[in-house]
Amino acid sequence: MKFEKEGLEVVTLCCGLVGGNTYLPYIPTSGAMFLSMLTQEDILYNSLKFLEELIGKVPIVHIEDVCEAHMFFMNNVGSLNGRFLCASSFVSTAEIGNYYQHNYPEFKVNQE
Repeated sequence: MKFEKEGLEVVTLCCGLVGGNTYLPYIPTSGAMFLSMLTQEDILYNSLKFLEELIGKVPIVHIEDVCEAHMFFMNNVGSLNGRFLCASSFVSTAEIGNYYQHNYPEFKVNQE
């Protein structure tokens, strides 16, 4: 990169679909995508399916792992460069749907 001459190092941390607890008064979009099979939110469900079609499976990660990854990079400034993917698992929409059916049989799961 042209900024390397000036001593600026660029590190990119791409995160999978982030899930986990939230203190927000609303469900973040990434969490809503996880729930789209239950909430029947077609736009979010189609986005989830598109992501799966684009890269094969959906990369997922817990919010705490994302925070730890950011802290790791901040504590190792100067020794890292490039692009990194923060994902703990790769799942299909069918696997997400099966999880909901198995653990929450009282809900209707959209699996088109």
